[in-house]
Amino acid sequence: MVRVAAIDCGSNSTRLLISNVENGRLENLLKQHEVTKLSENLIQTNKISDDSKKRFYKVLKKYLKIIENNKVKEVLCIGTAALRNSRNSEEIIEDVKSKFKLDLKVISGEEEGFLTGIGVQSSFKDLENYLIVDIGGQSTELIYDIDKRVNVDSKEIGVVMMNENFLNQNPISLVDEDNAIQFFDEIFYASDFSDRNFTGVSGTFTSIGSMYLNQTKYNEDEIDRIDISYESIHNLYENLKLLTIPQIINSYPSLDPKRAETITSGVFLVRNLLKKYEINQLKVSKSDILEGLILKYF
Repeated sequence: MVRVAAIDCGSNSTRLLISNVENGRLENLLKQHEVTKLSENLIQTNKISDDSKKRFYKVLKKYLKIIENNKVKEVLCIGTAALRNSRNSEEIIEDVKSKFKLDLKVISGEEEGFLTGIGVQSSFKDLENYLIVDIGGQSTELIYDIDKRVNVDSKEIGVVMMNENFLNQNPISLVDEDNAIQFFDEIFYASDFSDRNFTGVSGTFTSIGSMYLNQTKYNEDEIDRIDISYESIHNLYENLKLLTIPQIINSYPSLDPKRAETITSGVFLVRNLLKKYEINQLKVSKSDILEGLILKYF
C-alpha cells in the first residue's frame, strides 16, 4: 500500500485528494477544494492574473502542509484549461517547481477526459453506454463509449467563461440568457446521446447535488450516486436566475459562497446539455479526475 496525493489545478478551483492505493483500489482519506479562479479574465487578457496566482499559490502552500502532515509518499499535480490557454503558463509552472517543489504537468482536454473516465469507472461497476460530463471553469469534457472504446470531446466552454461573457449579473436578463443559449448552441452540436447514462462529475455537479438535497452543510458522501431529473435541474435554474448573489448564498447554505457567482452558469450548462441531448435524468459522481490521476500511475 502506498499513500498518494493528487492535486488538480483547475480553471475555477484547485483540489486535493489523498488516498491509500493498493492493487488498483483506492481508500480516500481526504478531499478538499478551494475556489482559486485561475481563469478569471483570461479571455480578455490571455494570461493568468497576479491576483489569481496569489490565490493559487496560497492554496498550494496550504495543501503541501496537509500532504506533509499525512505522510504522503508520492504527489501528482496537473493543470487543465486555464494553464493550457494562458500565455504565462510556463512562468507559473516554473514558479510552482521552484516555490513548492511540485512538477505541475499541463494536460490536454483529451487526457483530462480520459482521466475523468478512469476515476468515474473506478466507483461504478460495469459502466456502459455512458456519457460522463465534467464542467470546469474554461472547458467541458464529454466522455462516452463506442464499441467499448473511450471517446473524449473537449469543448472550450465552462462556468467562468459563461459567467464573465454572458451570465455575469444575477438576476439574469432575458437578453443575456438568449445570447448564452445562442453561444451554447454554437459549441454543442446535436448528437444521439438520448439513451445514455448521464453522469456528472466535479464541482458544478456536486454543488447541484448538495443544493438538490437541501443540505445545510456540504456532504459529498450523501451526494454520491444520487439521481436528479431534468425537471429538477430546470426548476433549480429558473429559481437561481431570479436571485441576486447574496440571495443565492442565503438560500443554499451548503454552497461554497465563492461558487455563488458561477453556479447559475453551471446549472445553465447542465440544463441545456440535458435538453440538447434529450436526457431526462443524471447521476452525480464524487469520483473524478483526481481518482483517475492516481489510478493511472498506481
